[in-house]
Amino acid sequence: MKWFYIRWGGVLIIAAIIGVLGIQRYYRDVTAISPDRLLHDQPTQTVRVLGRVEAGSIVKEGEGGPVAFQLSGQGATVSVRYLGEASENLRDLKTLVMVGKWNPTTHIFEAEKTSLMPNYGFVTAAYLISLLPMGIFLFNMERKVALLYILIKEEKVYQPEEPLENR
Repeated sequence: MKWFYIRWGGVLIIAAIIGVLGIQRYYRDVTAISPDRLLHDQPTQTVRVLGRVEAGSIVKEGEGGPVAFQLSGQGATVSVRYLGEASENLRDLKTLVMVGKWNPTTHIFEAEKTSLMPNYGFVTAAYLISLLPMGIFLFNMERKVALLYILIKEEKVYQPEEPLENR
């Protein structure tokens, strides 16, 4: 029975490590900052900025060229120069996540990609709602089988066979 708890303890430790690594990846690669935070921190690496495209601020610089617009959020507005492919999502009053770098000399956020705002809370909740009951069920079933095996051994219902030489 001791091995049973050691094994499930190992499963829980591995699940916790996977959870911590997932959270670290989320904050490193997936989470988006607001325009207010972008102006305050002025990061040098590639960041994801979440904001709403200001109405009437989209200006196209030629066919297939960069698009300039204002992105606002949490009381701040930042100028964005979008250098990526033409996107259907780039329109007035649309909440977007822009991926790019802050240019400290021009004070313009130079975006290379755009994406919609993801709902990771929903995805995480769906996984937890399905995986937690299944894990509890498997733990209880394995525990019951292990206890049943011990009870059968204690009752001595099962007798090992005698070797043929002793008969």
